Amino acid sequence: MIYDKPRDISFDLFPHKNGKKRRKKEKQNIDKAIALKVVAFFLMLYVGATVSFMIPLRPTYSESEKRDLKDFPELSYEAILSGSYFDDISTWFSDTFPFREQLTRLNTAVKKLSGFDSIAIHGDVNSGDEIPDTPLDVPVTEPQQTEPQVTAPQTTAPITTQPSETQKTDEPKPDIKTQSLGAILVAGNSAYEYYNFSSKLAPEFINSVNSIKGAAGNKSNVYSMIIPTSMDITLHDSIRKDINSSDQKKALDYFNSSFKNVSVVSGIYDTQIAHRNEYTYFRTDHHWTALGAYYGYEDFCRTKGITPIPVNDYQTTSFDGFLGSFYSSSGQSSALEKTPDTVVAYLPRNNVECIVTESDGNQFKWEVISDVTEYAPNLKYLTFIGGDQALVTIKNLDIQEETSCLVIKESYGNAFVPFLIPHYKNIYVIDPRHYKGTLSDFTANNQVDDIIFLANISTTRNEIYIDAMKGFIK
Repeated sequence: MIYDKPRDISFDLFPHKNGKKRRKKEKQNIDKAIALKVVAFFLMLYVGATVSFMIPLRPTYSESEKRDLKDFPELSYEAILSGSYFDDISTWFSDTFPFREQLTRLNTAVKKLSGFDSIAIHGDVNSGDEIPDTPLDVPVTEPQQTEPQVTAPQTTAPITTQPSETQKTDEPKPDIKTQSLGAILVAGNSAYEYYNFSSKLAPEFINSVNSIKGAAGNKSNVYSMIIPTSMDITLHDSIRKDINSSDQKKALDYFNSSFKNVSVVSGIYDTQIAHRNEYTYFRTDHHWTALGAYYGYEDFCRTKGITPIPVNDYQTTSFDGFLGSFYSSSGQSSALEKTPDTVVAYLPRNNVECIVTESDGNQFKWEVISDVTEYAPNLKYLTFIGGDQALVTIKNLDIQEETSCLVIKESYGNAFVPFLIPHYKNIYVIDPRHYKGTLSDFTANNQVDDIIFLANISTTRNEIYIDAMKGFIK
């Protein structure tokens, strides 16, 4: 018998030998691939290290942040003893890294393309769009109604370009180290999120809020609460004036004056400014504290015409060691790590029942204020109403009259909701990012006297949240 392919005989007769050869060759290929990756990795490290020590390549001014970058620290005996000299070198090294702005923009773009863009922290150091001087005037998009429309009292705030008197200060600029880390600014032991007004997303956000009343069947009073972030409240004015972040006061005036069929809780900015020296915002996290939320609750009560429960009437519980979203987004900044936050919560004064409904429909009982002592340091804010859930239902068992409200919110609303308990029999809390139903269906099946829309100002340019609102308000 003649064989055209002798090698096939070898393969058939001695499979174990060929198997060893294949495995050996595969191992060699894997070893080569690993070696190439190791070489590439160390080559990148070498190039990066070489570039980083090229002093002429180090920038001295940031165009996007509109500020001078850190100078190399002067050597002194006192600075070495205190340890600040080496901390200053570390700050200088990262602040003036060659091509820092290009790398920051590239990092932001890659995160967005990869789907890892954070919902919580989504600002950047780029300039925001110009904030209009006049309110947005567009027709309200709302579903067709078969019953007469009832218009809720409308509160609008005129747009002002001047900062509040309480914000102005003649105090000298404090000696605080600042550093921009992507979406946040670290100043001393506190961090702040950049806010950039978006002329593209602002009309979409406004229309969503304006459509709430119609989608709810025109049967509920609608209140809006847009909350400023710490950048324009607790950051020292002498530092804030040099930071490239949109004017939140002007933006809030624009949004509030553009809302229709809505009772605007418009005094929040001035109230937060008046209490700016109190612990109203976390240092390591983007949320306001429960105390900050309480002052927002007082503003809501004034708008609604009800009497707030005095803050001193509440018992409190606290949880130490909170390192929130700013700490994570800063790459675990050592300055933030040294001074973690304390989460203080105000306990309900009434007998309550709290039910959480997850996005898949699963339900379970929970606490309005839960014990998060054993939670990880980044999860302490979950003490408030179980965090961001599709639906949270809170029933005040001490109230007989069937009064009810619906809170449409993002995570800023979590610390605010517990203060509403003395005023309503039923409180429904919906996060549009997780809720699968629509507002029209919910209000058709549940009595809702008041609807409170609450979001921090960064949400006005958050495309993910705005898209979720569009799907919910139908």
